[in-house]
Amino acid sequence: MIRNKTVGILSKKTSYDIWIGENLLKQKTKDLGLTLRHKKIAIVTDKNVHASQYSNLLNQVADLDIKPHLFLIEPGESSKSWDILKKVLDWLTELNFDRTDYIIAFGGGVVGDLISLAASLFRRGINLIQVPTTLLSQVDSSVGGKTAINSGSAKNSIGTFYHPKTVYCDITFLSTLSERDFLCGYAEVFKMALVFDKGFYEFLIDNQKLTLARDKKVLTHIIEKSLELKSHIVEIDETEKGERALLNFGHTFGHGLETYFNYSQKLLHGEAVSLGIVFATCFSHEEGYLNQHALDKIKEHLSVMKLPTAVTQIENQKLSPRKLINFMKQDKKVVGNNINLILLRDIGRGFIERNVSFKKVEDFLQRQLD
Repeated sequence: MIRNKTVGILSKKTSYDIWIGENLLKQKTKDLGLTLRHKKIAIVTDKNVHASQYSNLLNQVADLDIKPHLFLIEPGESSKSWDILKKVLDWLTELNFDRTDYIIAFGGGVVGDLISLAASLFRRGINLIQVPTTLLSQVDSSVGGKTAINSGSAKNSIGTFYHPKTVYCDITFLSTLSERDFLCGYAEVFKMALVFDKGFYEFLIDNQKLTLARDKKVLTHIIEKSLELKSHIVEIDETEKGERALLNFGHTFGHGLETYFNYSQKLLHGEAVSLGIVFATCFSHEEGYLNQHALDKIKEHLSVMKLPTAVTQIENQKLSPRKLINFMKQDKKVVGNNINLILLRDIGRGFIERNVSFKKVEDFLQRQLD
């Protein structure tokens, strides 16, 4: 068994630990018992995670004398909606939960985003524990306090900043992920390396075969390093007034693509981020910031990791640059008729290019999508 790792977050508003390891809830039974004693407990998960992992969760906490209430949602981005949010809040109200009780988000990014928002709103803040079950949610969405639902064509446009009490990143939950879902999480890992840490990038290149094989030691290091990089940014810019925007590398184009495909199974979030990374690096190259060799290496690694590098791998028909731009105009980094883009000067050196005109971005997309 691998040794447990801990990453801490210490911001102006809160502090909490992120645990990384195997069978963490079982190992932390004593601490959990003290935390959850005499409290109502709600667990929200999606139907896929419930079928594959809920029994594992219950087995790990079997020694605790708890009887959690369970709420199931449909898997996928469609559950990040006003309707499902209201149903969760009404359910908590009917169960007479109060602010001292606990809600556990057990699942991937959709569950985490939705339930974090519900926790922030219910009684103006109920205790939240995150138990992420996907690589994507373990390295990114469960940490940092962002909550969200989608609104129409605007992804993650409704949300708050609200931190969990603790996060348990148990790598045993990753074993049941499909290859596609696992690799979607890897796109977020690669994003971190490209923006912040060339040494981490080189580790990923050197260990790509072991990563694909889901080697436990490699996975643990990947999760720990990703969380260290993210926690540092969150601590210095908790509510995204400046540097935290760097975490959106690949997401400005990626979110537009997700919306273009109507949040369907044709293009999952991590795949959209992979394509967004390619667009952002190509834009960086065209602007003279990133050299051709670096661009080629980035595309090559994404291909080795079985992630898409061209829209034609998703859709045979040509996409409309104008339509994609209209979706991108819903991005939170839009300022008037311009948008702030996250670009690369080099591998490990991300930066914010401010006030890029939409006309310039549309012309770029026209060339990329031809």
